[in-house]
Amino acid sequence: MSPKLQKREAFTDLKSVLEEAEKEVDAIIVEGARDVEALRRLGFHGRIETRSKVGVSEEDLIEQLSGNSDTVVVLTDFDGEGRRLNRHLSMLLERRGVRVEARIRRTVGRLMAALGVNTVEALDNAERQLRQFAP
Repeated sequence: MSPKLQKREAFTDLKSVLEEAEKEVDAIIVEGARDVEALRRLGFHGRIETRSKVGVSEEDLIEQLSGNSDTVVVLTDFDGEGRRLNRHLSMLLERRGVRVEARIRRTVGRLMAALGVNTVEALDNAERQLRQFAP
């Protein structure tokens, strides 16, 4: 299979995983507004919370999520800082009784690697490139 076809397949699988997440989790947590935009462009219609909101502390975010969410996905970037942030937020959420869905994160990470990106916001560019070279 050509690299272009592999990327196209990974992108299709990514959209399917996001559809699954929409049904299985109460919220996805991302790092910032550009991550939200990327997930929306990919067709995710569920609840997305950003870690970095002006005027909302991390403690407030955890409190809010623990009050109205049973299961979340922490979808921070797949670089060093994003992995650290994932561990940190996951620990805080689990201490408050929120189940963190790690399987979806792992699957998304594997598919992003196949697309050659490690940040959520970069998914926008990956989709544009695939459309640009579509047959």
